[in-house]
Amino acid sequence: MRLSKAEQLRRLNKSELAEFFGVSVQAVDGWCRRNCPVIERGAPGRPWAFDAVEVAKWRFGVKDAPEGIDPDEMLPSDRKAWYESETKRRALQVQDRELIPAQEVERVVATAFSAIAQGLRSLPDNIERRTGCTPDIVEAIDIALDAEMDALADKLTELVALDLEEEVTPA
Repeated sequence: MRLSKAEQLRRLNKSELAEFFGVSVQAVDGWCRRNCPVIERGAPGRPWAFDAVEVAKWRFGVKDAPEGIDPDEMLPSDRKAWYESETKRRALQVQDRELIPAQEVERVVATAFSAIAQGLRSLPDNIERRTGCTPDIVEAIDIALDAEMDALADKLTELVALDLEEEVTPA
C-alpha cells in the first residue's frame, strides 16, 4: 500500500510523536493506555505507528471540526502543541496544493488579466483590418472596451476591499 506524501508526513513513530507534541515518550505511552488512536501497535522489530492529525484530534477533543477549537481555553502546553500542529497542517496543505498562497494567486490572476486586457486592446485594430470598418466604428468599439475594462477593474477592487474587510472583521 502506497501512502500519499501527506500521509507519509503525518505517520509518526512513538519518539517522533513525542517530539511533535513536545512531550516525553513516557507521556505517549500513557496516551496509548488511554486509547490514543494508533495506526499500528508496535512489536519486537516493528515500531508503533500513529497519525499525528488523528492523535491531535483525540488529544484536544476535536470532532472533525477544527473551527470549534478555542486555543485560548487550552492549557499553555496544549495551546503551544495545537498551534504547532496547525502550522504543520497548513504547511502540508500548501505542499499538497490544497492551499495556495495569496501572493501566488494574485500573481496568476494579474498575469491572466494582463493577457486578457492585451487581447481586448488589440480587438479594434484587428476588426478594422479584417472588416474594413470605418474609424468611427473602431473608436466606438474602443470606447466600449475601455468602459467594460474599467467596470471590471472596479469590481475587482470591490472584491479586494470585501476580502480585506473580512480579514479585519472578527467572525
